[in-house]
Amino acid sequence: MASWILVPCLVKLRSEFNAIAPNRDRSSDGSVGDSAHQSSQSDHNPDETGNVPIRDADRVNEVHAIDVDVDLRVPGLSMEKVVQFLLTRCRSGAEKRLRYIIFNRRIWSASSGWRQERYTGANPHDHHAHFSSSYASNLEAATASWHLEDVPVALTADDKKWISAEIAKQVKAQIDDIWAFNVGRSTGTPSQRADSVLVTANVRAGSVANDQLPKLRDAVEQLSQQVVELTQQLTAGRSS
Repeated sequence: MASWILVPCLVKLRSEFNAIAPNRDRSSDGSVGDSAHQSSQSDHNPDETGNVPIRDADRVNEVHAIDVDVDLRVPGLSMEKVVQFLLTRCRSGAEKRLRYIIFNRRIWSASSGWRQERYTGANPHDHHAHFSSSYASNLEAATASWHLEDVPVALTADDKKWISAEIAKQVKAQIDDIWAFNVGRSTGTPSQRADSVLVTANVRAGSVANDQLPKLRDAVEQLSQQVVELTQQLTAGRSS
């Protein structure tokens, strides 16, 4: 086979998979097509010497597709989440470098408005996800971030344990503030500490899709209101 290169935008996408999942399984990874691909039309074939659906404007022998193994080996992170994240960006117009994605018997393509459709090809793509890039010169060469670091990751058990401990610590701090306020050693607002635990917890946990965070946020907000009410009662008692 003649020499070839992978288009730069997909080199960047693969590097971001490696960054967010450094220990991922690579056994189902792929780029240039095998003999089965070479005998049919495929984005896995080099575009100057192989059977491809589109011929781009340059004379560089490029491959416009990669396969990425589904086993990312990161707690709370899955290929499904990455695919859905990229689809959201494609649908919004924030990302234009992909032509289609195939994963787990489904296909989404730019030509269909990124609508999910059933994939009926021989390979169900349940061991890897397939990403085909644009053949437009400016898009295939674009190496801007794919922003995979922003893919939502569910809270781990350690994260939840840390958040619980942080809330307990902040509750104790609020109680200490109330006591100090009551005996005249502090003039601050005890309820302000409730905001800090939310900020700190979110920095630790990141932007996550997890039903625990809303519950924790509601609990801290309720605690904050109780602290305000108790402080008002104590203040009223001191002035009477």
